[in-house]
Amino acid sequence: MNNNPNEEFRYILVGNIIDKHYSGEDKKIKSGTKHFRAGAKVYLLPEYGGMGHEDMPVYGLPRKSWKKIKIVIRSFMIKNVRVKKEIDRKIIDMVNNNHFYSYYANDEAGLNSFADFMNKNSKEIDE
Repeated sequence: MNNNPNEEFRYILVGNIIDKHYSGEDKKIKSGTKHFRAGAKVYLLPEYGGMGHEDMPVYGLPRKSWKKIKIVIRSFMIKNVRVKKEIDRKIIDMVNNNHFYSYYANDEAGLNSFADFMNKNSKEIDE
């Protein structure tokens, strides 16, 4: 893994939580997720590639707290996935300890191709 303490930045995948989507057996329309508001920015920390990235750990600011959390959510709940240059040391440390990012070795082009894949899986509905 890439544990370079002198790194000034890392490329990381970020996305937003989808707004309107169907939920439950009765297909109620909901906004956001249980933990995140619609449009909330989350940092993607993919770990479960063997399952086609159906579930994905994310790190972001929840609805009811000022302290960021790391939880696993369904990947179709994330939209507008993009690559961002991150300078926050705590997030860089999370990325450096993540096996997925060690595969890309801070490669912006490789992460952009994964972001395109993720954007095809969003299930936001238009009203």
